[in-house]
Amino acid sequence: MAVAIGVLGIGSPALAETWVSFPVLLAQVRSGPLIRAIINPARADVEIKFRNLDEWHAYYPRTRQVDLQRLLHARQIPVLFVPLHQAAAKPAGASHHRLRYILAGVLVVCALVGVAAAYLLRRRRPADPAGLC
Repeated sequence: MAVAIGVLGIGSPALAETWVSFPVLLAQVRSGPLIRAIINPARADVEIKFRNLDEWHAYYPRTRQVDLQRLLHARQIPVLFVPLHQAAAKPAGASHHRLRYILAGVLVVCALVGVAAAYLLRRRRPADPAGLC
């Protein structure tokens, strides 16, 4: 498939991506024809894109991120940051409904116990002998 793409001269984004070492990437940032850079702080990697739409990727030491940003800013290269993923929040309504069902079940059980207690107390009363009261 890649040979057919190469023979036909059709560009492919997967073929344009190249992983290089950080010093090689830094040399291109200093002097290459770049159009943008993407920094991913979570993975500590950077992607630069050239005018011919080639992409280079490299892992950078976390201590060098500030230096990299300063260099990109000095060359006026647009920089994008990949946002950190945050855990999805659970919907608050689901737990409230569960608590309501539990409370309703407890109230039903209490009501049944009260009815049963009233029935047993009424049934156990001694019969009133005639005329003693």
